[in-house]
Amino acid sequence: MRTIIFRDDDTSYFTAPAKLEAIYGRLWDAGQPVCLAVIPWVYADTRVYWSDGNPHDPGIPPAYRGGTRNFAVADNRALCDFLNEKAADGLVEICLHGYTHTFFEFITHDRALIRRKLEQGVEQLQRAFPAAEIKTFIPPYDRISPVALEELIAAGFHISTMSHNLAPVQALPQIAGFGAGRINPRQALFVCDDYLFTHQRDPAESLRLARAALAANDCIIVCNHYWMFYHPWRAQPNAVDIAAWHSLLDAVLSADDCEVASFAGYAARDRP
Repeated sequence: MRTIIFRDDDTSYFTAPAKLEAIYGRLWDAGQPVCLAVIPWVYADTRVYWSDGNPHDPGIPPAYRGGTRNFAVADNRALCDFLNEKAADGLVEICLHGYTHTFFEFITHDRALIRRKLEQGVEQLQRAFPAAEIKTFIPPYDRISPVALEELIAAGFHISTMSHNLAPVQALPQIAGFGAGRINPRQALFVCDDYLFTHQRDPAESLRLARAALAANDCIIVCNHYWMFYHPWRAQPNAVDIAAWHSLLDAVLSADDCEVASFAGYAARDRP
């Protein structure tokens, strides 16, 4: 039996429930979970410094870009009500996605800062989503220091990230591509080395790569950024992108040898 875990990054104060519903409604209607990487205290003037011109993070709506303030996800009551209902029904796992989601936020080696952000991030998510248990951490931009990884292990988080972060930390299983492994009997690591669906890739190619990855792996993490389907912040999802995505969901939901899991649900299997 193959396992697929759906991970979606960058849910924040700026996320409208209808946007998530358009992407994941088919899964939820079928009773299947989605793992949402949620930013507790998103900073509006976040820049992507690895791109020419240091553009604003595309997950920030244009009307807010450049504003030097933070926005708490708890202040989006419509989103919180929507996701609390999903979490209570076992349809959403709320994951901690950094704290402010500033560029490369968790490449720091400052242990006190890392611990403070983890503690405050969990506190904010628990206030926003009392129906959820916060068990999984996903680093912003999939970049994280060895020190931060050590702190995550010490704090008891499951971790989902890319394989290039793993080599300096001997306590972590060295997985490449797509897959899952045990950090210890109670914690799991989930590796996703490619964002298969992105606005920078032809939708037909995204679908081909996703089908190939699903066929080649016993466990695959499919990571999206919900705003990608609306790039550049359109009111409705891009038709060809969402059609390709729905084709993958239809294939997964109709397959007899494929199951959908959350990070926490997968990690709880066969746990001592």
